Amino acid sequence: MKPYMVEITTYGVVMAEDEAHAHQVADSYKREIFGDDWNPRIEVDGAVVKVEDLAHGWDGECIPYGGDGNTKLADLLVPNVPVSRQGGADE
Repeated sequence: MKPYMVEITTYGVVMAEDEAHAHQVADSYKREIFGDDWNPRIEVDGAVVKVEDLAHGWDGECIPYGGDGNTKLADLLVPNVPVSRQGGADE
């Protein structure tokens, strides 16, 4: 198995005074909103090969869902190897 970045989206309706307040209310109820949606939209953004491919708050120290529950992404991804230039016209 290999890691994939996915986006999961849902919708909810909140009672609020204005848009800023709606954001605050949604933030405080986000777990409940996601929990109530039995069919959220799921998009696969693609395979994650290197730590640089991670986004949205994920880094090499994170543990992916669906794995063994212990292995960090940095241990699953291709090591980042520094590029060294050897030879060439400039040398």
